[in-house]
Amino acid sequence: MSAEYVTIPWEGAAGARTPVTPPRGLGLRGFGIYVGIDERAADAAGVDIGALVGDVQRAITEIPGAETFASVVLAPEGDREPSLDVVRTALGEPSLGHAPARAVTRDQGVVVDLARHRVSVDGRVVSLSFREHALLTFLVQHQGEVHDRQRLLSALVGETDGDPISERTIDVYLQRLRRRLHPYGDVVRTVRGRGYRLDPHPDVTVVRPLVGAAG
Repeated sequence: MSAEYVTIPWEGAAGARTPVTPPRGLGLRGFGIYVGIDERAADAAGVDIGALVGDVQRAITEIPGAETFASVVLAPEGDREPSLDVVRTALGEPSLGHAPARAVTRDQGVVVDLARHRVSVDGRVVSLSFREHALLTFLVQHQGEVHDRQRLLSALVGETDGDPISERTIDVYLQRLRRRLHPYGDVVRTVRGRGYRLDPHPDVTVVRPLVGAAG
């Protein structure tokens, strides 16, 4: 059974109350909101963008019965591409699925290409084991969340390197992953007494598969 994904762009001005009506035969299944905000302008206004994202994430997770997530999109300073196009491309908006994927080339930082199952550091492809790659994929797909060992262990179900695995060996695989990502290994953070977390970071680019693209 195939599913049809349709986005309904809405870029109304503040105070607009234009109703959103889905095309005939389709029902609403969720919504996305893009908030364009400049870091320098926010600083000048005394707004902490990180704290603001946290507030928004907490607010949307309180919607009854909703499966929600929050993402932060970063782009190089001076990038002339329209901000909304950057966001739509980075988040793999379904309405862009008909267009060819834009090549992502970076000489600096970590690039996690989920479409090609490939990771590079400063332009060099790095070799990861099944479990290391599974851990990194899970962390980038759940950025900003803290994961304890049990949850990370569950993420490795079906991924095998041939060795037994337990909650204690999760630490070993994370240490190896950090070494593979050197000198950017600190993007995988240890939250004392709680677990591990990967936050949106300017040194990390995530390339997501385009919805509807042939695989």
